[in-house]
Amino acid sequence: MAGSIQKVNNRFRITKELGKDSNGKRLREYAYASTEAEAKKLLAEFEYNLQRNLLVQSSDINLLEFLEHWMDNYVKYNCEETTAYGYRNIVYKHIAPFLGDIPLQKLQPKHIQQYYKHLIDEKKLSPNTVHKHHASLRKALDYGLKQQYVYRNVADAVSLPKRKRFEGKSYTKEQLSLLLEKVRDTKLELPVKLCVFLGLRREEVCGLKWEWVDLQNRTLKIQEVRTVAGKHVIVKPPKTEKSRRTLFVEDELYDILLKTQKRQKELKQLLGKDYEDSGYVFTRDDGKPYRVNSVTERFKEFLENNNLPRLRLHDLRHSFASILYDEGVDLLAISQALGHSDLSTTSRVYLHTFDKNHKNTVSAMSSALRINK
Repeated sequence: MAGSIQKVNNRFRITKELGKDSNGKRLREYAYASTEAEAKKLLAEFEYNLQRNLLVQSSDINLLEFLEHWMDNYVKYNCEETTAYGYRNIVYKHIAPFLGDIPLQKLQPKHIQQYYKHLIDEKKLSPNTVHKHHASLRKALDYGLKQQYVYRNVADAVSLPKRKRFEGKSYTKEQLSLLLEKVRDTKLELPVKLCVFLGLRREEVCGLKWEWVDLQNRTLKIQEVRTVAGKHVIVKPPKTEKSRRTLFVEDELYDILLKTQKRQKELKQLLGKDYEDSGYVFTRDDGKPYRVNSVTERFKEFLENNNLPRLRLHDLRHSFASILYDEGVDLLAISQALGHSDLSTTSRVYLHTFDKNHKNTVSAMSSALRINK
């Protein structure tokens, strides 16, 4: 028999028989479970792995050491830099202080459950953020399972808090008109209009280059984005193929692009060698691109200084989608303009903000019945 279960006080002890050492001494490992059902499951997993020569090698590394190994050997080669930065932030800022010293092979669901409780009750993090931490831990432990560091992924046995649906805010047509009026002839006019009239993301605004703007044919292409991971600026292709898209430039946007282009040429001639021709559309007076975070910081400050309703720059994208939908634009067309990978993404992110009282749906039914009278 490969192992046994014995009740000890209020817990169940699983004895794992690992054979004998070179001196004939029996080798054993012990694990504990709070219920008999869990103990039987652990024993069954052990016997399954023993029969198939899949036993985990005994290791004294703790959870932090394992997570560092995972980041060095898996994340480094398989994840984008922004994703890797997110993992490092979660590991070193949160997991390491609370769970890092626990030996990997002694990590139990209860440890992780307490960690999630700590994140919500003491760190005051949202349930959605806890889900991100869980996804990171689970992915790391899946790697550990495949590499035979652990018998099972203990994160699978943890209960998660219910997610809270995030609802972005939107400006009305009247509020957007007021914003556009106040932002005219300011440094923010260009990025705000790109968000309002095309629904661009911040990284798309910051990554837009003149080589992808065709003023003669009134189009611009989204081919590259600029984002950040900590203090490191990252230039990369858009996340999905659908995010690479060509968009029409209407009159008001055409005017600001033309004015911006003309202004950059004047500054280049004026500053000479002190001007950096970066090729970006949204730049400082010396031609260098703005910090990615600066546009959101400046936008927040602008709203406060002009007594406008508080809104994130990204919420202009929500406003773009909401107003187009109210104007009768097809949801698929909105999805394509936004650069979503598929229609379900648009529905999931925005549909709860559209037609909240189902006016259009109910009115359509009433109209249909009146027609048949």
